[in-house]
Amino acid sequence: MVDGVGGEHFVDRLSLSQVDRDIFTGVCHSGAPLRAYGGQIAAQALMAAGQTVDEAGRRVHSLHGYFLRPGRTKDTITYLVERPRDGGSFSTRIVRAVQHGETIFMMTTSFSVIDPGPEHQFQMPRTPLPSQGRDVDIASRAVPPGASAQDYDFPDRALIEMRTLSETDTPLDLDDQGRFERMAWVRITEPMPADPLIQACALTYLSDLTMVTTATSPHREQRASLQLASIDHAMWFHADFDTHEWLLFDQDTPVARGGHGLARGLFYDEAGKLVASVVQESLMRTMRDRSDQPSQ
Repeated sequence: MVDGVGGEHFVDRLSLSQVDRDIFTGVCHSGAPLRAYGGQIAAQALMAAGQTVDEAGRRVHSLHGYFLRPGRTKDTITYLVERPRDGGSFSTRIVRAVQHGETIFMMTTSFSVIDPGPEHQFQMPRTPLPSQGRDVDIASRAVPPGASAQDYDFPDRALIEMRTLSETDTPLDLDDQGRFERMAWVRITEPMPADPLIQACALTYLSDLTMVTTATSPHREQRASLQLASIDHAMWFHADFDTHEWLLFDQDTPVARGGHGLARGLFYDEAGKLVASVVQESLMRTMRDRSDQPSQ
């Protein structure tokens, strides 16, 4: 993935134009052919919410989003922010992403002050270094064979680097406890601003790159016959991080049933600090006849 719509740098993919006090607009590139990338919509929604938090020292600690309709890459998206609460420690925002009069995405997100308290975390898995991983060409995986990135509104200059830790081309490994797991190192290839909001938005963007793939990988032989889409996406931010530095994305998929699949992920920095967690539910149902297809 690469060069964002309308800019030469990764931060351009997060940028918005402010129309009014709580109204912003942005443009998104594709994540599937001619469908706006959900991770970018979520990142821009978070950016819109963060622009309305005036209290100093408050950082995003969680977000919960629902993908309601596919976004279009040729038209702007309007982000409408509501301010239900600004308390002594927390600020809550609700964001609706609207395109052509329809809500395509909704997010509730919370910002809080950083307070002292007890600490614990999962230990980072022992893994090979990023230099020992295998490069994943994210852009080429999304573009159909024989097509170019520009044909489908995909970016055309790589700004994201991902290195999988699988020793083979099999994307998921099954351990002896029946757990499907996948791990990869990921980073943005150019320096990023230190602003915690920009960093959180960038990680939100990265968090949606492989979650559907993780949920479907145990059934990859059926993938061509499945209707796939992200349904909802939740994140929690635990510590400071730099998306220009390598982050280990440790993912698993505990269950798929009823046409839905669940994927979970933990982001660790190279020092082993757990900096963020993510959970996503995906639509992964058998294709229906067009005449029998309800809306998502």
